[in-house]
Amino acid sequence: MFVLKPKSDFAAKRVEYLYDAMKRDKKCDAGFTVRGRNFPAHLIVLMACSEFFGTNEGRVEEIFSDFEFEVIEAILKYCYTGQISIDENQFEKLMELANRLEVKIPKQFKTVDLSNCLEVLKLSGDSELIKKAMDFTLKNFETLHTTQDFLNLPTSNVTEILKSDDLIMSSEEDVFNAVKLWVNHDDANRKIELAQLMRSVRLSLLSMEFLVDEVMTFCNVCAECMTSIKQAIKNKNNKSSIQKETHRGNKQKMALVGGLQLDMANTIDIFDGRKKSWTLSEDIGINKILLGSVLVGNWIIIIGGQNSSPKSLTSVEYIDLENGQKHPLKPLNQVRRYFSAVKLCRDSSTDVYAIGGFGGENLSSVERWNSKTGDWENIAPLLLAVYWHSASVIDDKIFVTGGISSENGIQTNKVQMYSLETNAWTYRAQMIQSRADHSSVAFKEKLFVAGGLKVPLNTYLDSVEYYDPYANLWTAFTKLPKPAKGISLCCFQNKLLSMGGSNEKGFLSDVWEYDDTNKSWKASTSLSRERAYFIAHVIPYDSII
Repeated sequence: MFVLKPKSDFAAKRVEYLYDAMKRDKKCDAGFTVRGRNFPAHLIVLMACSEFFGTNEGRVEEIFSDFEFEVIEAILKYCYTGQISIDENQFEKLMELANRLEVKIPKQFKTVDLSNCLEVLKLSGDSELIKKAMDFTLKNFETLHTTQDFLNLPTSNVTEILKSDDLIMSSEEDVFNAVKLWVNHDDANRKIELAQLMRSVRLSLLSMEFLVDEVMTFCNVCAECMTSIKQAIKNKNNKSSIQKETHRGNKQKMALVGGLQLDMANTIDIFDGRKKSWTLSEDIGINKILLGSVLVGNWIIIIGGQNSSPKSLTSVEYIDLENGQKHPLKPLNQVRRYFSAVKLCRDSSTDVYAIGGFGGENLSSVERWNSKTGDWENIAPLLLAVYWHSASVIDDKIFVTGGISSENGIQTNKVQMYSLETNAWTYRAQMIQSRADHSSVAFKEKLFVAGGLKVPLNTYLDSVEYYDPYANLWTAFTKLPKPAKGISLCCFQNKLLSMGGSNEKGFLSDVWEYDDTNKSWKASTSLSRERAYFIAHVIPYDSII
């Protein structure tokens, strides 16, 4: 027998389609006219919410006539989506209408606490209340994950909780045990969700013994899980200190490395995730600007750049976050500045890539540093030589966006993708906006790009767009509050941030956090000083810098 179980969002997408069809009066077979205004609907949908609509269809219009339009719209929306959006002063009228139509509406939640936060996640249509419930859940998950309410949560809620950087648990072992507990509650139907849930467990934070004895034993029915577990075990067999990974929650800091002026580049701006404040490190002696930087375990690797001469450099060094000391590494093969650097994990090695840039001319060359050998090697070059571009990684693929191209000396909207599997670059869908001197970051399985510059007019950009690598599609996003180039995008504690940069008024210290609830950027704690052309890293909280 062939059995196909739907994805967790299957039903939700169908409901959204039906609700949209109702609003557009598409294929509706029920219509109610109230004071000259028509309210179309699908009778079968209404009957699924209350049999009253099927047996008393002729009375519905009469009942509706006693209520305001907003209340009628709210009850119809609830029948389709299970969500309620209505002013608090009209809630009693909504409940009165629901009672007359025999529509059962769950109780209203005025506050969020241990007794109801998980139920709010499932039932409330109030986005602010849901956010409060999620925040409360993440802070109290050690208590909540053994409750019946947690065991009854749908997969989508469990996944959202477990993947959050703000989740507070004693250890990653407890996160895995929460997955195990939830799956075992309905083993026959939930094993199919195991792969999705296990993507939220940070296997690198688990001990070798726990991986082998507990995780592998429980997940042996899932091929995808076993592949990930075996890779985690391989990584642990490599004793290099750079294989470490930061922990969840507020046990993190953010470090801003580099800048456009030496007095900026010589210090690192540190954001304390607990105190919500910025401080400047002591002079760390980087003595170069326009550099590339990658965080590999407990090393901040500083690559290339330009000194005060100005002279492009090949020098590479790293700062050890465990003791704050700086050490040299083997230099690049090619001088380069205005380039991008990213990392990829390959077998038991973590590779660092220095991509394109400027070294007397536009560069198409790409170099890769191997953490096991410490050597730089040239790999497949870019299809289009660029500098002032940006690069980010999604699913072991490198995406290079925009930059000043070698074709005409101005910004491009071309996107180049490198596949580790094929060791080759290919073009992907072009950005909506041509841009250079911008920033990019992988966030929630999408590639976000923001800000930048258009030359030769030197127009600063406030546009933001994101790329879906699976659909090969770019979509416009909410614009930045200020046009700027040289900004840094970062994902910190599951929030999308835009920091620093410069525009016609000079360097900026602004930090903007995207508010998903209100679909807007809001001001956050400003940098210690104005800074542009820097790289943001999320580092362990106990780092010595």
